[in-house]
Amino acid sequence: MLTSPLANVNSFSLVRAIVKLCKRGWSVDLIWIARSCNQAADALAKKADVSAFDTIDLLSPPEFLRPLLCHDISSFSFDTA
Repeated sequence: MLTSPLANVNSFSLVRAIVKLCKRGWSVDLIWIARSCNQAADALAKKADVSAFDTIDLLSPPEFLRPLLCHDISSFSFDTA
């Protein structure tokens, strides 16, 4: 969606916002990561209040997130080659 010629008129406001940010002359790399590879982020996104854009600082992970964080850590590859 982000690389489509029509991305700046996409029906999703998030896509339009990302395209606008990418046109600011910054060096931007977009990397797609499958939900299954980052279950903690996926769970947080699903819990988010889509009507609010407030920043929430968490001092420790919510209880529902702890098993997912452990799974993400255990399945992470530390290969740098």
